[in-house]
Amino acid sequence: MSEINQMKIFKYLIVIPVITLIIIFQISLQNRYLMASDIRDGEKIFRNVCAGCHVRGGSVVLKGSKSLKLSDLAKRGIADVNSITIIANDGIGFMKGYKNKLKDGEDKVLAQWIIQNAEKGWNK
Repeated sequence: MSEINQMKIFKYLIVIPVITLIIIFQISLQNRYLMASDIRDGEKIFRNVCAGCHVRGGSVVLKGSKSLKLSDLAKRGIADVNSITIIANDGIGFMKGYKNKLKDGEDKVLAQWIIQNAEKGWNK
């Protein structure tokens, strides 16, 4: 084989894998972006998952359930994002967990939203 043909083959052996890697990288970035943009905001998650029992102001509908007021959360030692995230996933007391309903990252978004609203006294 001539030197020119060998160089052409060598170029193809380098160029094709590089292009393939670039395409794979671009697709993975798009998937991450779609997943991130697909996450609902805290208020929507709360409305869809929590508001049945915890209505306006974190009040409780069911007798024996706990409120989401900051003072109540603090008394129980769960007035932080990490604790609320765990409870949203696994449940506590009468409340069942919602890890099957929450998409990746939504538990933390929800917990942050709950803590922010509890700190504001649930006033909009």
